[in-house]
Amino acid sequence: MKKILVTIFALMLGFTLVACGETNPEDVKVGLIVSAAGANDNGYNQFAIDGLNQAATEFGVQTQVVNTAEDVPGSLETLAEDGFDLIFTLEYNFAALVTDDGSGQSLAEKYPDTTFVTFNAFANTDESGATIHENVVEVLFNVNEGSFLAGALAALVIENHEVLFDSTEYSFTALDQGGRAVGFLGGVQSAGITVFGYGFAQGVEYIADELDVQYDLYENYSVGFGASQDNYNTIDSYYDNGVNVVFAAAGGVATNMRNAASDNGKLAIDVDANQDAQVPGSVLTSVLKNTDIAVYDLVEKFLDEAVEIGGETYFYDLNSGATGITDLATIEGYIQDTTEALAKWIEIKDKIADIQDDISDGTIDVVDAQAGEELDYNTLDHVTKAN
Repeated sequence: MKKILVTIFALMLGFTLVACGETNPEDVKVGLIVSAAGANDNGYNQFAIDGLNQAATEFGVQTQVVNTAEDVPGSLETLAEDGFDLIFTLEYNFAALVTDDGSGQSLAEKYPDTTFVTFNAFANTDESGATIHENVVEVLFNVNEGSFLAGALAALVIENHEVLFDSTEYSFTALDQGGRAVGFLGGVQSAGITVFGYGFAQGVEYIADELDVQYDLYENYSVGFGASQDNYNTIDSYYDNGVNVVFAAAGGVATNMRNAASDNGKLAIDVDANQDAQVPGSVLTSVLKNTDIAVYDLVEKFLDEAVEIGGETYFYDLNSGATGITDLATIEGYIQDTTEALAKWIEIKDKIADIQDDISDGTIDVVDAQAGEELDYNTLDHVTKAN
């Protein structure tokens, strides 16, 4: 009799949990609005869609992708009106959502039962640091950490280019002729771009300090986001001035950077997705922004009724796997097949792994422009701005 009573109680408890409003994932609607780069950008947007599709497969949520960013506020409102519970927006357009959509209210205010997710900015934080709306989520990627790794790798490769690469296939500037030089290109002067540049400069400094050598740093934060003859010429001039590695966080400008690297027999570093095979042998690595991890993670958290994601800021760092650099498999195919070169390459990869561990555990602190931090270039004893 006691066993029967326990069984009945368990059944009643299970019914009570369902009746009290446990979320049925199949009833949850999740929307995603891609940025202007489009759904098939082989990176930022495409990864996010992959994360959304994974969530749909594993959790059973309903999903919709909006492939045009021509009217972000309109797309946000349409999805909210259609009863979407969680909406990701990948475009850098937050005014209507957070401040005012032209009606005297923000979209967040008009749709309090919808949770909106923004990327790459403190869009929902006011000047005092307070949260503006409880139904808006901020997502930021610690690409400063991945950029630090890229800077350290660039310096290590430059220092050892004679051993690593065949001089008949590459045309690196010799170290004693100004070859200790790197370049950084940003689309615009903004925290979302300087976060890459600051981390890169610190990474170069880290290795230069260990080796007690001096590096020149060429920078330009106004090259825009589309390939043009002007920004090709800028990149080409950097290589002409002795720069051996150029890093760009500037959208379509990367096409020119990769081509200029190939034309000059030198190396480039890309961003957001693994672009290493775009011009094989000319791209050293790419600083990753794996949006799929954030999208999947936040859908999972949203479905967990014990977690309230609204009003929160989520940072995705090296430990999360959402940022970092590539596995270097593509460039590895261009390392000389000699005992000395292969041993040096293993040494460099081990060094980068050690640096990653030191960043992850806080031993190395990387300036984060997204968090309002600024890099004082005067603190870089072994890196000098050359322009």
